[in-house]
Amino acid sequence: MKLPLKFNAGTSLSFSFKHKKTATGWRFFYALRGCSVIDIDVECTATDCEVKVPASETRSWIAGEYEWQLFAEKENEKIKLDQGFITIEPDFSSITGSMDVRSHARKMLDSINKILEGRILSDHEKYSIQGRSLDRIPILELYKLRTAYARKIHSEEKGGKFKIKRVLTRFK
Repeated sequence: MKLPLKFNAGTSLSFSFKHKKTATGWRFFYALRGCSVIDIDVECTATDCEVKVPASETRSWIAGEYEWQLFAEKENEKIKLDQGFITIEPDFSSITGSMDVRSHARKMLDSINKILEGRILSDHEKYSIQGRSLDRIPILELYKLRTAYARKIHSEEKGGKFKIKRVLTRFK
């Protein structure tokens, strides 16, 4: 019954599920709310429910974070069956301009490095001029953040997989 956690606009969405109310004449639909309003009708047979949304329809979906809820409706009755969240990513094939493809961790590391480079020339962490003061992040904190984001990038580049360097065994 669950939508995928991530989905790309401009691609076909297709999955099926089973529910005991399908045989009793209930109408199912998904309501997505977030950056825009998206309603998805569910086609049901006596045993299965199927969601099929063509790429031509999802192409217009706005990228962003959405909350979804699955409803069953029959005459004057409406029941919420399930809920969750989905991230709709942009239609990659329709992007014509340039885009920043760096991960969040890469963007943050690049920003921290630029700040550190600038701080070498002006080493003031805190100063005040005519009653206005400015506090900067201490250099040691920036180095801690830099290390944390460098680790995240390393994990991203390695696919987040744990690497075993040595395997020890004992034979009797």
